[in-house]
This record gives sequence, C-alpha cells and structure tokens, in this order.
Amino acid sequence: MAAASVGTMIRDGYGASDTCHALYCALPRAEFTGMSILLTAGEGHYPPGVVTVDIDSPGMLGFP
Repeated sequence: MAAASVGTMIRDGYGASDTCHALYCALPRAEFTGMSILLTAGEGHYPPGVVTVDIDSPGMLGFP
C-alpha cells in the first residue's frame, strides 16, 4: 500500500522518495490510527493536514 501511494506522490511532483515517504507517514491512513507528527526545519513546506513541529523549537531542544 505504501509503495503505491508514495509512487503516486513522486509522480505527482510532491518531491523525492524521501520527502514523499515522510509525507505518507505523516498523513492519516487506515492502517495507522495514531497521530503522526513530522519533525522538520520547514514547517510551511507541507500541505494542510500534515502536523509538523519545528525541529529547532525550544521544546525540541529540551527547554520548556
């Protein structure tokens, strides 16, 4: 299932295989009912529906 979805994302221009795989993991899907969060340095680079957290935010660095 993932290979077909990621392949379609690559074909449709969402980015390279690593970017599309990260997007696939971060988007809601039937086989995973938890909440996926994508750690990134470019929060604004992802489409609506992807929960992102800036990897350089104070909380990620161990500060409150």
